[in-house]
Amino acid sequence: MTVRGTVLAAGLVVCAVLVGLALPVAAGIYPVAQLVSFRAVIGLGALGIAAVLVALPRRRRVLFPLVVAFAVGALAQVGVLAYRSVPLGPAAGAGPDDGAGSDDRVVVLSFNTLDVVTPAELFALISAHHADVVVLPETSHRTGVEVAALMAQTGRPMQVRTAGGTRGFVSGTTLLVGERLGSYGASTSLPTRFGSLRVEPEDPASPVIVAAHPISPGARSSMEAWRQDTALIAHTCATTPGAIVAGDLNATLDHPGLRNLGPCVDAAREVGEASQGTWPSSAPTLLAAPIDHVLVDGRAWRVVDFSVLPATGGSDHRPIVAILERR
Repeated sequence: MTVRGTVLAAGLVVCAVLVGLALPVAAGIYPVAQLVSFRAVIGLGALGIAAVLVALPRRRRVLFPLVVAFAVGALAQVGVLAYRSVPLGPAAGAGPDDGAGSDDRVVVLSFNTLDVVTPAELFALISAHHADVVVLPETSHRTGVEVAALMAQTGRPMQVRTAGGTRGFVSGTTLLVGERLGSYGASTSLPTRFGSLRVEPEDPASPVIVAAHPISPGARSSMEAWRQDTALIAHTCATTPGAIVAGDLNATLDHPGLRNLGPCVDAAREVGEASQGTWPSSAPTLLAAPIDHVLVDGRAWRVVDFSVLPATGGSDHRPIVAILERR
């Protein structure tokens, strides 16, 4: 095979791989699942390689198929990100504080604290956004109780529930629910490896709330457990009328667990913020992985606003906040 033919074949392979990453077909397989979480990084990397190849004048013609392949691959990633930046429906245009305390609106805040964010920092964050539901993966029950005590001092008492996981090196998931939403009974643990829980309201008019933290796909050996955990959370939302589900789901909308949500919707996707990532918090949001979510029953709730908040208190995740309005 000639050099030109070899380069053309390599270009076809590169194009197929990069465009394939823009499709959800293999997003549940290791290591594709890990790569597609960082679409902007893939796109920028491919574009950078294309630019370097163009800068080689003596080889420009020979390398043209590779340049085109990397450029097309970069555009495929950009296309996915651009699509997820378009709102799916009209929003009310409210800011994070608008409508706070309204009987028709619920503010949901989720933040994987890595168990390093202090109660004072969490109190300030919750107060600033007037959150009614606070989901805190990797947060001890003690921290939740201390935050609730601080909230009570300001006249906004919150109920605290916590679920432990099966991995001792990861703290459980703590949920705080404002008493404005009514009383909630004992929590039911969901069998995810990192700890998830579901709480039922005493008043049927109040929403069922699920605080979720599936296992992460950090290694090939954890992939099956990850698929099971994320599918369980999505199924719980889809089969629970009026549900509000939030947490560190360790998955993006590309991954199989979140591709079929039934009547549920992803709050970030609804308002065109699904390209903004939350992990790691040290990276710009466009380059980070969007793995923290708020899912809601779209028949019961309309998403008014969703935001990825600035890095807070040393956690490797950014907090997220969603404003929901009853339909």
